[in-house]
Amino acid sequence: MVDILGPLSDEEMEDLAKRTPDTFLEQGDVLYSPKDGTERLFILKKGRVQVYEVDRGGEEITLSVVEDGNVFGEMALTGQSLEGVYVRALTPSTVVSLRREDLEMLIMTKPEVGLRLVRELAENHGVWPVAIVWGFPRAELLRTP
Repeated sequence: MVDILGPLSDEEMEDLAKRTPDTFLEQGDVLYSPKDGTERLFILKKGRVQVYEVDRGGEEITLSVVEDGNVFGEMALTGQSLEGVYVRALTPSTVVSLRREDLEMLIMTKPEVGLRLVRELAENHGVWPVAIVWGFPRAELLRTP
């Protein structure tokens, strides 16, 4: 993946880090659950996370494993959805969490950030593991009869 924050200067990165500090996860920590329901775009700087849902019987169904450098989240602005899913660290991980206002500000002040994000979304459209993260196929398609 292209680093969507690449166009930012060191000063802009420091300012962003003050407003959206990194989240450090240990293996097994849950980053997101269905009750969170807030619009957030996550940039996985380091590590691996599992995107999964829990079926009616309480069984976890893995939808995707996200590797470092990828973007995922719940944000109407980018057409992403994590509705009904959990995100858990599989390894120690570092994540940047952007609120909608933060992302909009970045796009307005640094349009290249928006272009990189759009390119990333377009490139990954239809790629099975990433498409699940973007809210396309869900667990129903992963279950075998």
